[in-house]
Amino acid sequence: MRLINTSTFALHKSEELGGPLEYAILSHRWVGAEVTFQDLDSAQWRASNIDKPQMHKIRAACTKARQRNPPLDWLWVDTCCIDKKDLVELSTSLNSMFQWYFGATVCYGYLYDIDWINGQLSKSTNPKRPGQESEWFERGWTLQELLAPRHMEFYDRNWNFMGTKRDLAPMLESETGIAQTYLTGATSFKTASVATKMSWMAGRTTTMVEDIAYSMLGILNINTEIRYGEGINAFMRLQRTLVEHTTDESIFAWETPKAGLSCYRSLGHTPRFDPKEWGLIAPSPDCFSEINDLVVLPNLYVPRLGGGYQWGQQGVTFLMPMSPFSEARNIWGMARKKVMMPLNCWRFGRDGKPYGIVLELVRMGSGTEYRRVQCDVLRTKKGARPADNKFGGLDQVLTVPMTVQQPAFDAFV
Repeated sequence: MRLINTSTFALHKSEELGGPLEYAILSHRWVGAEVTFQDLDSAQWRASNIDKPQMHKIRAACTKARQRNPPLDWLWVDTCCIDKKDLVELSTSLNSMFQWYFGATVCYGYLYDIDWINGQLSKSTNPKRPGQESEWFERGWTLQELLAPRHMEFYDRNWNFMGTKRDLAPMLESETGIAQTYLTGATSFKTASVATKMSWMAGRTTTMVEDIAYSMLGILNINTEIRYGEGINAFMRLQRTLVEHTTDESIFAWETPKAGLSCYRSLGHTPRFDPKEWGLIAPSPDCFSEINDLVVLPNLYVPRLGGGYQWGQQGVTFLMPMSPFSEARNIWGMARKKVMMPLNCWRFGRDGKPYGIVLELVRMGSGTEYRRVQCDVLRTKKGARPADNKFGGLDQVLTVPMTVQQPAFDAFV
């Protein structure tokens, strides 16, 4: 981890400074020609460019850090504290970034395109965004930069203080869809279901389409290899990692978004996929845009047979009981043509009671491979729970694998 000295603007490696270190960190939107690591690492460049416009944001953040009591000597900024030409360093940094924001003494949220007027946000001053909210609210990376810091202060384009994350929680909830309890820390956002966390990313975008996935690593508490060039397959690989490391089945509880796959708008075209028929894995975080209220209830959770679900070449495989009248088998022990598959996640109804999420699967051919259908609807059913492999009160030994086919994402890049 490299840090900027808030007085000299020189870069230093944290391991050479001793520690632990107190530092500030900046959350911002990249605009135009940002200062790079190669720029700031050069004493000659710093001497001749310190007053240039591209340094304004860094100098202002350094000033805020020095004005604290006690002053902070160090600042981290993503544009210039990572040597992005070093792929190993870049990968390590992206997997560590959430922890860096969490470990900061203060995070400065700089909204370059709005004015703070009488306690209200103006619309964006960017002429390319007339009538819209600040661009900061729709960027992928700023999601973790909002959730991770323990203390965060917001500033408008002229570095006027707007308030802390706690002060602005009602406004932030309105802009982001994240409940105030998560923003203030009254409830740890880590307790939210995977589907809820995905819903917070819905509608956001990134310059590099792969960053839709990489910007969620810390939020989902996983690590993965960084592979720029794989396109939207990065989001598929992110979910595969989740399937392998979590029992939170809300990852399968999504529906086709009415507004399309807007997360991928930086591609310049709309990715193609069948909105009615797909696999268990969603093609985009946008598929969770209306799924921010799902919960996983330990008292209702039924462990999956055989240790859970497995990712294979064809898709996601579950072990289902061979009991007659189970979800997957009829009285003759034959695979059903249509299966209503309950998930271990729930949505509370108006009566205050939990309703299970149920997916509709249709068999492909004569085997035990299925495809999810009716993807534009997420069904609920009172009392729905996965089968527990009991029949007549006795544990059944025999199980049968059931695979839900997953279409190849590269088919619609």
